[in-house]
Amino acid sequence: MHLTPLGPSGRSVTAVVAGAARGPVPVAQGVAALDTAWEVGVRTLDVAEPGAAGETAAERFLDDRQPDDVVILAGVGGPADPERGADHSAERIASDLAAASRRLGRADLVWLAGADAETPVEATLTALAAAIEDGRIAGWGAADIDVWRLEALLTAADRAALPRPAFLRTRLHLLDRTAERDLLPLATGEGLGVLARTPFGAGRLTDAHIAAEEESERLVAAGAPRTAPADPALPALLALRGLARDRALSTAALALTWLLRHPRVTAPIVAARSERVWETVHEALEAEVDDELLDRVGEPA
Repeated sequence: MHLTPLGPSGRSVTAVVAGAARGPVPVAQGVAALDTAWEVGVRTLDVAEPGAAGETAAERFLDDRQPDDVVILAGVGGPADPERGADHSAERIASDLAAASRRLGRADLVWLAGADAETPVEATLTALAAAIEDGRIAGWGAADIDVWRLEALLTAADRAALPRPAFLRTRLHLLDRTAERDLLPLATGEGLGVLARTPFGAGRLTDAHIAAEEESERLVAAGAPRTAPADPALPALLALRGLARDRALSTAALALTWLLRHPRVTAPIVAARSERVWETVHEALEAEVDDELLDRVGEPA
């Protein structure tokens, strides 16, 4: 699997990043999924909560495999209370970095999610700069933020002559392309790498979901009471499935192929919840699609 530089981070990532699954996925199942990802050629691992309670799949996988060539990304400065949002204090960042080092062996790159209403941005950037300076990490990124927050981070880093974010981690899939409007152009225009999470739209971009929605609509049409809201994107999903079937692909594989070929995306993050998901990844990596098909894929959403 080819490698692509992740912005100016000094690290390269594989075409697909494995997202370490969190609960309620059993650890053994998560490890098996990561093992399968490894066999497919994935050499980049994204760990959202390095300090999570109890043993994690990522922790056991790395301990068993002892890989030398894997790039590890970890989330730091996690959620605080609802009013504050996230905790991006120097103390929290140091604690999360220590947890990543202790439990994962290291964190090559880290990302901050959201915004902290209490900690001054300069204090957060100074803490990250210290971690880069002493070699604990190679760089950092921002996650799940809007264009205004990214602009603020870039401006604050430049003003204080501190390291800028090297990459953006954001939600992007065929049913949610909000990031394409302003956020991705700013990120790539500033040279940041882009990691796209939730490539299958939380399961909505799968044949199983589409079939279930079709059956539900059939039952409602036959007089059965509706027990759950209908998916408003069903017409678009049916169109997408039709395009996938024309190329003998699953809907999920075609949705992932669209992200793999997206001009502003460095790599999608695929959650390692089961071994089966890597069959979809392999299918997408091997898919033969042209630009005309990809343009049509983008139309239903």
